[in-house]
Amino acid sequence: MAIPREVGKQKKLTNTRLLRLFKEKLSLTQLQKDFLFGTMLGDGCLITSRSEKSALLQVRQSVKQKEYVLWKYSLFKGWALTQPREDIHNQSFYFRTVSHPDLMKIKRLFYKGSKRFVPDNISQLLTKPISLAVWAMDDGNGSKTRCCYRISSYGFGELGNVLLQECLERNFSLQTDLYRDQKGFYIYFSKPSAIELYTIIKPFILPCMQYKFASLTP
Repeated sequence: MAIPREVGKQKKLTNTRLLRLFKEKLSLTQLQKDFLFGTMLGDGCLITSRSEKSALLQVRQSVKQKEYVLWKYSLFKGWALTQPREDIHNQSFYFRTVSHPDLMKIKRLFYKGSKRFVPDNISQLLTKPISLAVWAMDDGNGSKTRCCYRISSYGFGELGNVLLQECLERNFSLQTDLYRDQKGFYIYFSKPSAIELYTIIKPFILPCMQYKFASLTP
């Protein structure tokens, strides 16, 4: 059930019957869930509604990553009332979905209050290559001088990173090391594991994000 453009421009749209009917038709697909499981470990953001019964997805990246934002938007186009747009104040490109109870269910898995964390059952959530690919494209970086890869998982502390390491080994047979710098803990893939990581997620890596994996390609 699409909302006409003229309706979408009205003020206080969240109070309209039409929007309520629109939301009732929405349900997360497995692909959308797999995407969310990956981006919740990376750059994704779920914002709680005033009622605290639903949440909306906000995707915001540098303007340089416009193509990446547009790909994410393509997965949730049916959930957004407006197209992605540029924020000239901070040189970012972003979009938001409508708020929905299904998104709140995902938020409860990864948030305690306003702080994000790694759930104890992450090994039951991060199971698909596309989830791993989204996480790697969001927060991963390769080296310009050697064949390795790292994911900047600083926000999850030592315990959260250990849970992620266990998940990577259990679900993808990926061996990793846990290192610490001035920012905190991060996950490191040495050459064999970095190449295996790339092999697993290669079908889902967007051309615009290929630069992050340059050291892993022949």
